[in-house]
Amino acid sequence: MHEPTIPPIIQPTIQLNHRTFAYREGETITTLMAGNSYEFSNIIAKINGAVIEEENWSSTLITAGDDVEIIHVFGGG
Repeated sequence: MHEPTIPPIIQPTIQLNHRTFAYREGETITTLMAGNSYEFSNIIAKINGAVIEEENWSSTLITAGDDVEIIHVFGGG
């Protein structure tokens, strides 16, 4: 007799700067940056291509499947 195949459990993920990370429910831009040691000044945060204003980082939830970019802007010469 053939046993039924159980499909694997697929964990939800996000993309952060082109790398795959586990999705964590309730995570905001602020908590994501703190958890990944993003402590630079002059940072731009984007979710799915949309720039998120810094005053909204702590209230902007990241959802499963989001493409998040944290960009450190710096000058040079």
